[in-house]
Amino acid sequence: MRTRPILAAILLLAACHKSAPKPPDIGAVLPNLPLPPEGQPLVREGGAEAMQFLFVTPVVPDSIVAYYRNVLSTGAFRLINESKMGKSTAFYAEQDGPSIWVTVSPNGSDGSQVIIAGASPTDSIAKRKAAQAATPADH
Repeated sequence: MRTRPILAAILLLAACHKSAPKPPDIGAVLPNLPLPPEGQPLVREGGAEAMQFLFVTPVVPDSIVAYYRNVLSTGAFRLINESKMGKSTAFYAEQDGPSIWVTVSPNGSDGSQVIIAGASPTDSIAKRKAAQAATPADH
């Protein structure tokens, strides 16, 4: 009878299957999500402590870079770092809450792609920064 090998295969697959980590709450990771102008969401990925989104937009990279330079320098954000590698520009900004990383790259000849990433404030980096802030500096 063929059902036993099939049943055994199903049970084996079920035993080998590990549950994927539950992604963090988007509000906890990216409470202020500055969407790119005319952006269309393409991919959402996440682990237990972090999440990232990929957007595409018909707007050219130079305009998107200028937009994020402005957005991440005002309001809730403090622009900490901007770097350029090849045709991509990466931003790192902090806020009262989780940090945010934004990377802008050309999307072929059709506008830009934007990756926005954030980490849960309970992640190890956030914990270390909080501990450093709570420890008085030696003078």
